[in-house]
Amino acid sequence: MNWYLNVLKKYAEFSGRARRTEYWMFVLFNSFFLVAAMIIDNIAKITLNGLPYGYVYILYSIVVLIPGLAVTIRRLHDIGKSGRMIFIVLVPLVGAIWLLVLLLIDSHSGENEYGENPKSILTDGPTSNESVADDLLLFAGIWILFSRLFWSILPRIVENLFSSEWFKLVNSSMFLITAVVPISIAFAAKNKKKRMTLFILSGVNFIVILYEIMKIFI
Repeated sequence: MNWYLNVLKKYAEFSGRARRTEYWMFVLFNSFFLVAAMIIDNIAKITLNGLPYGYVYILYSIVVLIPGLAVTIRRLHDIGKSGRMIFIVLVPLVGAIWLLVLLLIDSHSGENEYGENPKSILTDGPTSNESVADDLLLFAGIWILFSRLFWSILPRIVENLFSSEWFKLVNSSMFLITAVVPISIAFAAKNKKKRMTLFILSGVNFIVILYEIMKIFI
């Protein structure tokens, strides 16, 4: 959670570098809050014109838009790329995959034109694998409770829940969060062999989840 808050503290800071852990922990918790906002909209019945989201989701998205863009650009700086590389996402099909690969690349060792390696700088934010592990455990506990409440309460207050389009979207978002968690855990592993094993397992898990998501919409 500290990584997420650390990104918000650097609200519009586009200069400098952001290591993988900072970026992906922000993505992880941000995804959780987006799904939570969508569920709140549906429980409060403030969705917009049949869409699966409403005012809470839109307001939260606006709040995190700038820090989300800033941390993405700092992550590109961390591997020696210009922030303008973010526009490759506009290239059909391959653009999003290309950007994803760039965001997964480890930091350039030492200093580059955008600053010092963030792994070697002691800041007010979290810097140890222990902090990352603590955040992941906290997130896992929150997510288990969140999932239990979701499946227990929502079907009782929303008619035809399982066949609705917004439920398919929310369910897919939850699947994606589940896919990101093992990848985040892999970053926290100290042993290189164990880290590589975790990356392989999380990659297989990610492919399976993408297949499940495709089945939802096809």
